[in-house]
Amino acid sequence: MIFCRTFMVAVLLLFGLIGYSQEKISKKNLKKSDQLFASGLKILEEGGDVATAESLLVASLKYNSSNIQSIRAMADLKFQSKDYASATMWIKKILEVDSSLIKQVLTTLIKAELGCGHFDQAIEQLEKSFRRSQIDSKNYEYYKSGIQFAKAVSQKNISNHLSIKNLGSNINSTASEYFPSISSSDSMMIITRRIGNGQNEDFFGSIKFQSNWQAAKPLEGKINTAFNEGGQKISPDGKWMVFTGCNYPEGFGSCDIYIAENINGTWSERKNMGTPVNTEYWESAPCLSPDKSSIYFSSNRPGGYGGMDIYVAYLNDKGHWGAPQNLGPSINTSGDEMFPFIHFDNTTLYFTSNGWKSIGGSDIYVSKKIGNNFHTPVNLGFPINTIDNESGLVVNAAGKIAYFSSDRFGGEGGMDIYEFSLPTEVQAFPIKKTETIVLNDILFKTAKWDLEPSSFESLNAVITFLSSNPTIRIQINGHTDNIGKEDANLQLSTMRAKSVVDYFKQNGIAENRLDYKGFGSTQPIGDNLTEEGRAKNRRTEMLILSN
Repeated sequence: MIFCRTFMVAVLLLFGLIGYSQEKISKKNLKKSDQLFASGLKILEEGGDVATAESLLVASLKYNSSNIQSIRAMADLKFQSKDYASATMWIKKILEVDSSLIKQVLTTLIKAELGCGHFDQAIEQLEKSFRRSQIDSKNYEYYKSGIQFAKAVSQKNISNHLSIKNLGSNINSTASEYFPSISSSDSMMIITRRIGNGQNEDFFGSIKFQSNWQAAKPLEGKINTAFNEGGQKISPDGKWMVFTGCNYPEGFGSCDIYIAENINGTWSERKNMGTPVNTEYWESAPCLSPDKSSIYFSSNRPGGYGGMDIYVAYLNDKGHWGAPQNLGPSINTSGDEMFPFIHFDNTTLYFTSNGWKSIGGSDIYVSKKIGNNFHTPVNLGFPINTIDNESGLVVNAAGKIAYFSSDRFGGEGGMDIYEFSLPTEVQAFPIKKTETIVLNDILFKTAKWDLEPSSFESLNAVITFLSSNPTIRIQINGHTDNIGKEDANLQLSTMRAKSVVDYFKQNGIAENRLDYKGFGSTQPIGDNLTEEGRAKNRRTEMLILSN
């Protein structure tokens, strides 16, 4: 009904503005044209089939090609369906019939040109209208500034012919799909899909087979409920999922953050992450860091900079989450910052905002962390961002392929999931020489160096990373706790590190790029007096030797 009301206002504004030349059109054809227009308009008023209404409007123009009402109706239909190329064509037809209507259609024409990425054409039309006093100086400067910004942040994407691909009907449906999340090996994807009457949401999962995503199916287990769950991210190894749950009876606020575990392919029941992560306010869109030691999320709790802000909480030595910290004004604005995704490199943050300067609506941004601070975000530009809303971007472990959700024209319906190759300048940071990364979930049999099969997901993510970065050499370092004899621990840590290197070699990584070393219990990072501390000390690390 919103569409119908908007459409009606736009069309009715032009009733009575039919002062164009019709001398050569017979009264019979004029009447037939108006009748067809009225029939199409009635269908739209009653919320009927848009395609049928459109065919009637086009038919009316066969009897009177200057029927301004039908032309305007077609322009509005195409604009509201986000078919901006067609909308631009129909708006220009309006001006061909009656150029005096420029003030009424100028804003829509500029937006349609921007929707197509036609920045030069938008500026040209703006300049022409300003010279003819069809737009005042204040609006002229406002639109010009916005167009120039959109062009500047999009120039590299356009020159590199960046292409956005809809993931198709195996992932998308006539309903809305959003919040894609992927394992670090890029082999599993989980999405949120609207179901039923369109107000509820459930999780669906897909497995990649021979480079193609298979048909998404509801997740197995107890993760989907009669309540509303969405806004999820899975851990790099695919074993944990953090997500937003709304209106659950045990919730602290209307929406809280929950966690679930993947046990042999079945998802466990949800567990509320509790305070201080959750409050009586709104918490949503969580994302675990690759080492699972921190969690990023959005909240409208008091003390922020605007509506929704992005926060981070850290896991302490006792396994409890500390008080969340606001990421500050380098990220948060007086608007809304949402859907954070911290990349595999634990340095590159992608998020959605309507508070930073945008092409239109909510755009996707990237910020790089240097030291303890995130730098000023960069808008990813057109055609990633459009005059509509984009959100929920995630990037694979190699830092080169991204997935996000958008309601742009040409999709399966509503919001759809798309993919594209990230431009080099907004990819995740290259790993630095001498940087050490803890490889989580690398498990061995007790007192042995045989890899547990559950370790393969994390190891495969490293293989993907190394394959995508062929200049990198690494050293795998093994560490133990202080239980047992020192020489036995040294041997155990060395052989475990060797097992990891052997796995990499078996999976195509050249031997000259790999080294290993065991340190036994000589380099603890936790307290060996507690089980939590000893668990931290039993670890496998990847040291970057060269890049």
